[in-house]
Amino acid sequence: MEKQEKKTMKKNTGWNKFFIILTMIFTLDYLIWRIFFTIPKEEGILSVIFWAILLIAECVGLLEMAVHFYNMYDYDRVNLHTPYMKKEDLPEVDVFIPTINEDITLLEKTLYACKQMEYPDKNKVHIYLCDDGNRQEVKELAEKMLIYYVTRSEHKDAKAGNLNYALQKSSSPYIAVFDADMMPKKKFLMRTIPWFSKEQIGFVQTPQNFYYPDLFQYNLYASDHIPNEQDYFYKVVQVAKNKSNSVIFGGSNAVLSRKVLEETGGFVTGVVTEDFATGIEIEKKGYKGIAIPEVLASGMPPMTFKELVGQRRRWAKGCIQSGKKTRFLFSKELTFLQKLNYLTAISYWYTPVKRLIYFMAPLLFAFFGIMIVKCRLYQVFLFWLPMYISGNICMRRFSRNIRTTKWTDIYETTLAPWLLPTVLTANIGKKKSIFRVTDKSAARKNNSAFHYTIPYIAGIALSMIGIVRLVGLSGREQTYTYCVILFWLFLNLYFMVMALYTAAGRKVKTDYQIQNICAEAVFTLKTERKAEAEIQAESKRYTAECKGFSDNFIVVEFPFLKQGHSKDGNLFLKETEITLPLKRGILQNSDTGNQYVYEIDWENADTDTYYRYMDFLHNRMPVLPQELKRNGIFDECITALISRLMNE
Repeated sequence: MEKQEKKTMKKNTGWNKFFIILTMIFTLDYLIWRIFFTIPKEEGILSVIFWAILLIAECVGLLEMAVHFYNMYDYDRVNLHTPYMKKEDLPEVDVFIPTINEDITLLEKTLYACKQMEYPDKNKVHIYLCDDGNRQEVKELAEKMLIYYVTRSEHKDAKAGNLNYALQKSSSPYIAVFDADMMPKKKFLMRTIPWFSKEQIGFVQTPQNFYYPDLFQYNLYASDHIPNEQDYFYKVVQVAKNKSNSVIFGGSNAVLSRKVLEETGGFVTGVVTEDFATGIEIEKKGYKGIAIPEVLASGMPPMTFKELVGQRRRWAKGCIQSGKKTRFLFSKELTFLQKLNYLTAISYWYTPVKRLIYFMAPLLFAFFGIMIVKCRLYQVFLFWLPMYISGNICMRRFSRNIRTTKWTDIYETTLAPWLLPTVLTANIGKKKSIFRVTDKSAARKNNSAFHYTIPYIAGIALSMIGIVRLVGLSGREQTYTYCVILFWLFLNLYFMVMALYTAAGRKVKTDYQIQNICAEAVFTLKTERKAEAEIQAESKRYTAECKGFSDNFIVVEFPFLKQGHSKDGNLFLKETEITLPLKRGILQNSDTGNQYVYEIDWENADTDTYYRYMDFLHNRMPVLPQELKRNGIFDECITALISRLMNE
């Protein structure tokens, strides 16, 4: 079996090399043509200036692509099997959960999950709730859960300061860090701690996974066929960085060495993203950061577009700040490949500038007749198209079918208008940055403000006007040039429409989120019948199929119930052997017409039932798509449109 795996691995690596060499040849061919044969000198100095700006943007994008592809082409050769460590040799571990204003219910679930982590000697696991909000209810929660409560009187340096203070109050050689909403799986410690048996390991990073659809999956009605937006970074890009020791510390779902942290001065302060900067400082000292693709913790994504934008603004500003603070480009302790990987990680946040250039380039010709690239249609097919197709093949192949160029363009276009001011002003002024926690406690509703849609409406309008203008001129000279411009205008229009769908949200009839989990259950249906002026209660038992679960709701499928409201009932969940009291269910739209959404009556359930249910719900492999299931050009656009028209 091992021989067969090695043979397959060698074959895959060989094909990967072939495609990457082919892409390099096509890219080099394209660059030679772009640099030497597309200069619109006859059109004047303004055209030449815009030609140069567009070329620089393309070169930056190609550099990022080249670094990613180089890291990823031999992904299969990265050995990520958990090292063996004797149970008696497993060290003590401190678990830090930093919090400031997160919802108590959210914290309670995270703490319970932390207490459920498997370890041969549970006495070696010390859980610290690091409260920067000095909340009495948080202190009481820590006492209730029998864990350490840490707080401080002076709240300096936000999350980094909070973690550094916890370091002073603890002593274990290794520290696991989880955000307040991130619930670790039972096997988290057993999959991460043994890595420190190897030499020079500074930290181990696992993916940041979500048990609810992210905003792109949710608002585009795509949660059944596209992976989470962050999966590509954590499961592919990060893992590929193992080769160059440039893994990025993500701030949660990770374990760090106390010795290494003390040597580097603790968690880096003075930047918004202390995690990125801390990871660089650790790797500057020659220690290794290890990224593994296995999902070992799950949490909640931002629930509104406003919160998503705020989160990404912090990430963008923080990464740019971290690059400046760590001065990694001038460090003699880092290799060339490390510097290149950090550089592309930071340059990625300048993508909004690149997106603006790509959007404006065809509009300048459509509205003002400014030619930026001198070319004919056959040259596009000869030079650009081969590079584009081979690059797409590499992206899909190297991403392990998690990401395509199309989806990268959609994500980047959506965030570009809101990140652009941030990245342009990140290094201007000395105003102190304020760390704000992303609010993930709110129910997901159609609460995106109208102003978030304005940039995309404007982009759609400009693209459509440009298309109409060029179509009207298509009978004149330079028809081939018009065809090229029209292609980019239509492509930009498509990206703007998808961005609009994401920002506009979707109509939601209820305030709950359902995970697509199936489970068998026995449902005791409470019925009532009248008999001579008195009401007699009866109960009937049925085997039911549960189609989805959330913290507070269950979707139950009955083949026999008619439309309308069903009665209250108790549900015995066979997988966990717990009984859940349910309130009256409401029929929801489905293909079979017999699915009822029941609210769990937690007021009539004990604490043990609650915890066991949460364990059932969250301690499992991800149920959302782990790879792309379809990728048609217009599939998503049509799906989102039809779903909105149907008000589903």
